[in-house]
Amino acid sequence: MTTERASPYPFLFLGAGGLALLAAVIVRTQTFAAHPDVLGWAFTCDLTISLPLLWWLFAVRPGRAGAVTLIPIFVLGVATAARIIPAAQHGFVDQLRYMAASLDLVTIALIARRVARIRHVEGSGDPSDRIERACAEIFGGRAGGVVAFEISMLYYALFGWRKPAPPGFTVHRRNSWATLVGVFVFLIGIESVAAHLVVQLWSTKAAWIVTTFDIYGLLWLLGDYQALRLRPTRIEGGMLVLNYGLRWRAAIPLAAVTAIEPVRNEAGWKQKRVLKVAVLDEPRLLIRFATPQTVHGLAGMTRTIDAVAILADDDAGFAEAVRAATPASYPAATS
Repeated sequence: MTTERASPYPFLFLGAGGLALLAAVIVRTQTFAAHPDVLGWAFTCDLTISLPLLWWLFAVRPGRAGAVTLIPIFVLGVATAARIIPAAQHGFVDQLRYMAASLDLVTIALIARRVARIRHVEGSGDPSDRIERACAEIFGGRAGGVVAFEISMLYYALFGWRKPAPPGFTVHRRNSWATLVGVFVFLIGIESVAAHLVVQLWSTKAAWIVTTFDIYGLLWLLGDYQALRLRPTRIEGGMLVLNYGLRWRAAIPLAAVTAIEPVRNEAGWKQKRVLKVAVLDEPRLLIRFATPQTVHGLAGMTRTIDAVAILADDDAGFAEAVRAATPASYPAATS
């Protein structure tokens, strides 16, 4: 009888968090004050060298992750050590920062090169798909999904503004989502400035940490909006290419569609295996499948569904397009 080996990731992340917490506690004790240089060097070594070594032993060596994933683990360890270890003991950390910066540039160059190669071979296509495939080749499964999501979010937030929306069916215009995003951006901007001024009365470092999180939230909001605009759901090649911005995506065979019907009540779509694709308002159209389908979400997440509940900007046109492309005939969906 064989048993499935448990994933090492939860133990590695728990160990890393425990080590960082232990270091943060000890640097405030008399023990650290008595031996600051030795303990500062030891904790820096553990966070920047021992953790990547454990990652190599339990994730890279067995083939669960690519060797290049050691780079972000090392960079994160250096950043953590720089935050925890007192400035007087930063000699080792400062030396490692130069190496971390160089490795960051190497990682970015590797991803950019893979994306460019995929684009050269395939020509036009979905930038997010190219980024995800490039990161999967470099980093491997779950780690690649996390990195790909972050890069895609930044790509759409920074470079999506001048790109025209491709043909397809969107879900963000019906409820004036662009106007709401503009309001949120304005409010976040005001809140960020006010929070920075207040927090810096106690700690300048904490104030910049809060501001960094606000900027990240702002970029996430803008990236999500641009992805909703530039990644519509479309029908091509016998497939329903379902895109819900960067949140969910799937390629579902149209032959698997068994029913297209209006949503009559919440019980019809508020189910575990029904994917909701609607911004703010409730969905109006329910598409059922003959077999379970897999959808892919943020940072490499997956979900198995039996139906999609959607509120398209042109729900009647979307229903008609799906119905016309499927092998079977279904009754027209009504509002």
